[in-house]
Amino acid sequence: MTTSAQYSIDHQLLELPHLSQGKRQRQFKALLLIVHQGGGLLQLGRHYYPLAGNDIVFLPADTLFAWHRFAHSRVSQLTFSPRLALPTQAGRITSAPLLLAGAARLADWQGSQDWQGAYGRLCRVVHDELQCSQPRHMTNPTPLLKTISDNIADFSLTSAQETEFKRTFSADSHTIKQQCALLLVLRDLAKSPQLEQLVQRHGFASVAQFEQACSHWLGTGDDTDAKNK
Repeated sequence: MTTSAQYSIDHQLLELPHLSQGKRQRQFKALLLIVHQGGGLLQLGRHYYPLAGNDIVFLPADTLFAWHRFAHSRVSQLTFSPRLALPTQAGRITSAPLLLAGAARLADWQGSQDWQGAYGRLCRVVHDELQCSQPRHMTNPTPLLKTISDNIADFSLTSAQETEFKRTFSADSHTIKQQCALLLVLRDLAKSPQLEQLVQRHGFASVAQFEQACSHWLGTGDDTDAKNK
């Protein structure tokens, strides 16, 4: 994870080799999520909204949410000081090529992270573009995303949708469904006394298969593969 704080704007590049289970939280700063590769699930209340490549979501300060990132995803996360002028509604942002391009440059930045230099100007450009944007309510803008959202761990796709899925998420649907099923088991684990019934309800053949999925997708130990600056 690459992070850089530039006064009132903070940019983090999130890229980990494993599934990252988010915690429900309220941030006192506004948050902008921009998916460069892969995707994840944004949880708002009881609803899960799949995000994929080039998706942009804005969350005002004090929004209650959880952000679950799929393995091998690459996501820019920007937070903004409450002092800045920002949209007031949570939602997806579409048709924002300059916002996507600015975030992509921040994600790939290798030079000096000087607020008074080019890097700081780029951060301010992203903020300017965000001010011009109108977040739309958190709906699923395509039939594919709606199909996934309706049943995140057991959705069915046609062959044409599978091709679209691979292009959108940089992974096949089986890979993503297994990660979604794992997230659902982990969500319900504390309130379900029968582990075997729980894992089977979410598509695992046995506890052993669930444990194997945990080892494969969640990894072990600390986030040693994160890149820190």
